[in-house]
This record gives sequence, structure tokens and C-alpha cells, in this order.
Amino acid sequence: MRTAPARTPLVVAVLGAVALVVIVGPLLALGIRVPWERFGEVLRDSATAELLRVTFLAAAWATLLTTLLGVPLALAIRSWPRGGRLVRLLVMLPLAMPPVVAGLALTAAVGRRGVTAPLLDVLGLQFAFAFPGVVLAHVFIALPFVVVAVDAALRQVDPEIPASAAGLGMRPGEVLRKVLLPAVGPAVATGAGLAFARSLGEFGTTLTFAGSMPGVTRTMPLGIYLERETDPGSANALGVILICCAVVVLALAALPSALRRTPRPRARAIGALDTEKLRSLTSPPAGGLPVTIDGTVFPAGRITAVVGPNGSGKTTLMGLVAGRLQGAEVAIGGRSVDGSRFVPASERGVVLLTQRPGLPRTATVAGAVTMATRDRSLTAELLDAAGLAALADVPVPALSGGQAAQVALVRALGTRPAVLILDEPLAAVDAASATRWRRVLRAAAQDRTTLLVTHDAVDVATLSEHLVVLHHGAVSAAGPTATLLNLPPDDYVAELAGLARIAGTVSTREVDTVSIQGQDLAVTGIPAASEEDPLLPGDTAVAVFPPEATTLRLPGGEQEPRESARNVWRGVVESVVASVTHSGTIVTVTIGDTRLTVPVTRRSVLDLGLVPGMAVDCVTKALAIRVHPVHRRQKEEDHHDGRSRTAPGPRPLP
Repeated sequence: MRTAPARTPLVVAVLGAVALVVIVGPLLALGIRVPWERFGEVLRDSATAELLRVTFLAAAWATLLTTLLGVPLALAIRSWPRGGRLVRLLVMLPLAMPPVVAGLALTAAVGRRGVTAPLLDVLGLQFAFAFPGVVLAHVFIALPFVVVAVDAALRQVDPEIPASAAGLGMRPGEVLRKVLLPAVGPAVATGAGLAFARSLGEFGTTLTFAGSMPGVTRTMPLGIYLERETDPGSANALGVILICCAVVVLALAALPSALRRTPRPRARAIGALDTEKLRSLTSPPAGGLPVTIDGTVFPAGRITAVVGPNGSGKTTLMGLVAGRLQGAEVAIGGRSVDGSRFVPASERGVVLLTQRPGLPRTATVAGAVTMATRDRSLTAELLDAAGLAALADVPVPALSGGQAAQVALVRALGTRPAVLILDEPLAAVDAASATRWRRVLRAAAQDRTTLLVTHDAVDVATLSEHLVVLHHGAVSAAGPTATLLNLPPDDYVAELAGLARIAGTVSTREVDTVSIQGQDLAVTGIPAASEEDPLLPGDTAVAVFPPEATTLRLPGGEQEPRESARNVWRGVVESVVASVTHSGTIVTVTIGDTRLTVPVTRRSVLDLGLVPGMAVDCVTKALAIRVHPVHRRQKEEDHHDGRSRTAPGPRPLP
């Protein structure tokens, strides 16, 4: 099998052919004009050899200097988010500048009467009308080729790769040497080749600044220009020689990219995961450390689930803790790492693993893990304990999404972090493998402090002991997971816990029941308050009940049926959706601005004829509803856009 070719519109193909003719046509015409019978004579001429010597020597020095200067400049531009665009514009300026003007600018800067002439005289340096001037002119013109090529390659590197490496404790120099430079290696070769080729053809700037002194500053383009006046045939032959040299240089520059192949994925058997061995290999020596950010505490030695709707600030919060963002009061183990003094990510001992694995694409699996462990034997043990030993020699680009996610998890654990942040890292892992890794996380929960960002109710209920809820960039609730799931602080957590939640004010209190008036409906249930803290009329309260406690019925005629259920709410069917995980169907009923989800059987949907827009009665017994008090501190933050939220005072994120 092979990829089907893409069809190109005819007008595009015609214009492309015209562009190719514009490039190749003049070269073919030049070949026709060359006196080929004299080509060997011109090539063997001592004057030609002298021109080639000066040209190649200047091009070699210029390429070396442009590479040594251009690569650091491209790397620096990457770290200048605000001034990067301006610097890129300045770098491109020599390409747009007329060569004569470029020569005049160099003369004004480092000429014999230039701005820096006194300093150059003291140092004994001379550029104008000297071979170093040729090299400097070529560097000035060719430098943009290296910078542009490397800068473009750096912008193609996934930002998660260097960020993940820094979080694993790699210093900036290590990240540069082991991650970034290997990733842009072909681009460096391409830029250097383009710079060499451009240096071979440089004419105007060299002539204006360095002159045309035979054997000293006269390069091949200058020799061709002078020869054109006396012997056009010889000039054409010299032009062909220069073109052939440029073609060879460009071909050699493109060779690394041409030889670079994307490895094809191959099926590899993943072995059994040894939970206890993996735990012993990855346990931090001193255990977990508590994390505090703007007053919110993540307890040590526990898994804290961080939940909230999309856009609530979960990733921002994790970035602040991990050191990828700054601007909050963050303390790890009692040590302030942000605020008065910012501690970089590589020095925090906090490892953040996101949905993107962040594995360097130029390494094998073993090489990527060894960057974190710095111990090849430990890497082999880790991969074996994780059942991934068969992947050790596999290049990272050949990994599937699930394999890469598991390797990244091994890599993160291999540093034995005291604080581990997992931002949905198992999203790409198959169900069986995810179950095994959850078993590892559960077994090692007390070894370290784990912050788990998730939308999975199973992860929240089975892995976490502590829960932090975010809304609109603020921590809206924090506390033991069991407590917040039993009494959800907001509608999002209620949905996560599989409960319905209605907030309101106590209207009546009877012997064994209490009624509250919500925004759209009245609810009667069993009080959950103790005798020391009874629910009284006027108190703010929240009713919680499982969706399956509600049944649907069609509204009656003039006489409604009599029954023991105390709660009958008239609503409108909003949607009828077949459940993915159950055999039943979820019916969403809207009562004013309140939405209830009611699970029913498919047979009931057919018997009742449930369709969106029809009126139904929602019937719920009072015994299935628990009414909880909302404490005074929570009341102040309880009302938001007509909905109730019990929250201990939101703390906005930066």
C-alpha cells in the first residue's frame, strides 16, 4: 500500500512549471554559451585555482562563524517571547539590503575610518581590503540563512519536550545538549550548507568593502565579473564551475535530512507489570512533601484529585506548581519556590506529566528514560518492571500513543519525585494497561505527593483521598474526597459523583422531614443535620439524591394520581440519550433553569413515548433525598448566576 497522490489544480501545476523554467532556463542558456572545448583549460588555469582557493577558504571560515553565531542566536530568539519578532525582522534585513549598501555599512562600522577604527588599530586588526574583510562580508550576508533555518526547526519542536526534560531535573545546558541540538541537527546542516553556497556567490558586499586584490580578496564572483570584460567564454566556464560547486554543497547540506527516516511502528509484546518492584525502584528517599499554593494545601503522602470544568484553570494551577508558570505564592515542603524568589522547574523536584508524553524524538526508549535516571542499569530495571523491556531499543517516533504514554510515566517515576503531577497522562492508554497503572499509583500513593488532574469519576473515587475543585480560575472547594463526593460543593462535582444537587432555603421543618425552596422547585427530604445543628426555616441548605431515585410519569388529567412520594416536579424533556456504559437511557428534564438527569429503561422510553419537548412529572420519594446544611462561611459564596455552590471562599489563580 502507498499513499494516494494528491491532485493538484491545473492552474497551480502550470504556474509551478513556469516558475521552474524561470530558475532552470537561464542555467541551460548559460550551458549553451560555454566553450566546452576550453573548459578543461580554464579549469586547470592557475588563476582559476587561485580564485577557488580564496573563495572556498572564505566560504569555509564564513560558514564556521555563521554556524557558531547563528545557532545561539536562534536559540536566544526562542527565549525572547516579546522581542523575538523584532529580532527575526532584523536578522532578515541583510537579505533585503542592496549588496553595495551592505558594503558601505561594513565600511562605516569596521573600515579604516569607521566607527571602531581606533579600537581596531590598537588591537592590530584590519578588515577593509584584507582577507578578514572578505570573511566578514560573507558572514554578514550568510548569517540569516543559518538563523532562519534553525529558528524554523526550533519552532517545530513540541514545547512539551524541553519543558518535560527541565521538570525531570535536567539543567538548561543538558536540555540544550541532549534534547534541542539533536532535534535541530538537520536544520543546522541545512543552514550551514545554504550559508556556504551563499558565500560562494557573494559579490557586491565583498567588492565594496574588501576590494578585488588578486590572491587576497578576489573571489570567484569577482574574477568572473572581471573576466567577462575581456573573455566572455572563459567567464561562462568559470560560472559553470561555480554553479557545480554550489550544487555539490547544497546536495551535501540536504544529505542529513534525506537520510533521516521516520521509523515504522512495529508490534512489540508488552509484558506484565510488577507493581511492587516498580514501586521500590521509584519511591522517593524522603517521601512526599506538602504543596501549598495561594493558601490551598495539597497534603503530603496522598493522591489529590484536581477537578473542574474545561477552562477552570487546572492546567494553569499545575503549571504554577511545576514551575512552568510563575506569579503565585507556592511552597513545596515548606520551602517557597515562587513569590519572593522564583525557583526554576529543574530545581523544584516536581515532575509534571501531561497528555503529551514529551519524549525526545531523536532518542530510543532506553535513551529517553536514561536522560531522567542517569543510570542505564536502573533504566533497564524500570522498563522490565513496567513490562516495557521489549521497547528499550525502539526509537521514540515508532511508538504508538499508548506506548509513548507508558514510557513517559516510567520516565517520570524514574526520577523518584517527591511531588508528581499527572495531567490526564493515561488518556491515550488502553483500558487494560490503564487499570494496571492505576494499581501502581494506588499502591504508591503514600510514597509521594501526587496531584491528579482528571475528568474520570472512577479515578476520583478510587485513587484520590483529597479533592480540589476549580471554577473560573479559582479554587472553589477542597477537602477529603469522600466528604465532597457525598456532599458535592457544586453541580460539576455532583455530576462527577453521580448525584443530583439542588440548593435553596429551608421553608418548613417537620418531625422527620425538611423542605427547601430552590430557585425553580421545592424539595422535601430527610435532614442530614445533627440535633446540635438542626435545620431551621430560613437556613441555606442543599438537597442531594441519586438520579435513579427519580422516576418519570406522564401528567394526568384533571385528577392527579395520589401517592406516597412527597416530591413531584413538572418539567420538560430536554434530551433522550442512550447510555454508553449502561443498558438504559438517560433522559434530561428541564424544570425552569434546573436540569435533572433520570435513568430509565429503553422500554420505558417507548411506553411513555418520551421525546424532547414533551411534559413529564419527575417523582422522587423524600426518603431518597438527604438535606444538608450550608454553613455561614459557605453562604457568602453560595449564590452564583442562580445556582448554589458551597465553597470555602474562592482563591483566584494568577
